[in-house]
Amino acid sequence: MLCPTHEIPDTLPREAAFVEIRNVLASKPFDQVQRDEVTAILARSRLVQRDVVQPLQVIFEHAVLTLAADRELSSADRRALAALQSAFDLTDAEATEATERAVGAVFKKVMREALADGTFTPSERQLLKDTSAALGMSEAQTTALYEAAAVAAVQGAFDVVTADRRYSEVDEQQVHALAASLGVTIRHADETAALLERFRGLARIEAGELPQITVPIHLARGEVCHFAASSVAYKELRTVTKRVNYSGPTASVRLMKGLRWRVGSISVERVTQDVLTPVDTVEAYFTNRKVFLRGARKNTSVPLSKLAHFTVFSDGIQLEKHAGKDIYLIGSADWELAGACLDAALRRL
Repeated sequence: MLCPTHEIPDTLPREAAFVEIRNVLASKPFDQVQRDEVTAILARSRLVQRDVVQPLQVIFEHAVLTLAADRELSSADRRALAALQSAFDLTDAEATEATERAVGAVFKKVMREALADGTFTPSERQLLKDTSAALGMSEAQTTALYEAAAVAAVQGAFDVVTADRRYSEVDEQQVHALAASLGVTIRHADETAALLERFRGLARIEAGELPQITVPIHLARGEVCHFAASSVAYKELRTVTKRVNYSGPTASVRLMKGLRWRVGSISVERVTQDVLTPVDTVEAYFTNRKVFLRGARKNTSVPLSKLAHFTVFSDGIQLEKHAGKDIYLIGSADWELAGACLDAALRRL
């Protein structure tokens, strides 16, 4: 007995339908895409246009980007987009939303290119106006995108010049010049303003303008102190034995009850560790000639010429000498300031 045959429907997975629609757009001008063609593709996935507005908007947005690659949407481009809007059954509001996203992306790219060198010239401002008009952007959209990009550009320039925690006069002039050209007013919160003042001070020290303070120690003629800190822990790395390991082959020979004789060799391995060990509690003074430590046990003076390197930490500073043990100064002092003063003093040598 023969069973009746049934035609297997030609179906598409949901995502495959959108891939096929993109392929159609890639194979012909947008104004030649027909609604029936799109409807038929979606039907094979049991979909209709109004059920998949969002993915169709994304495809429409990419179409706008393709036409706006030359930074313009001509009358012919707009007619093609109107035909595509009809084929996708998008409302005016839906098509406008997708178009604004696309032309906004183009506008932002043009502005990024204009600001790439950290300046903004009158000719670049005119270029943005021309681009906005060529893309048919509204004044509100143009203003919103421009202001957001302008503020971001000034903030970016500010972040770059203060990345090293320095804010020199040249840095400040550069940031303010960019802000003025973009029409951006710079305002800083109190906390940021205080931090900037610190960065300015560090920049002045780096430029050679070191602070000079009065200290209760004897200084040589021509010697000035730039930094001082009290109640500082002076430490050194010292090697400490943690344990001793014994090993080696042995043999045991019974001599009599309760007594055995062991023969062989014993290998001794000493396990050590470098430990920061307190040496003294000191007052630290950094001058233009030396680092002087006035301690409870003794005083230590290290000429700057004998310093090979130094490293600043959040809670201290490590002074590496050309010879001898490194000095670790640990405490609650302003070690960033100490490092800046020490660096400038060393460069003067």
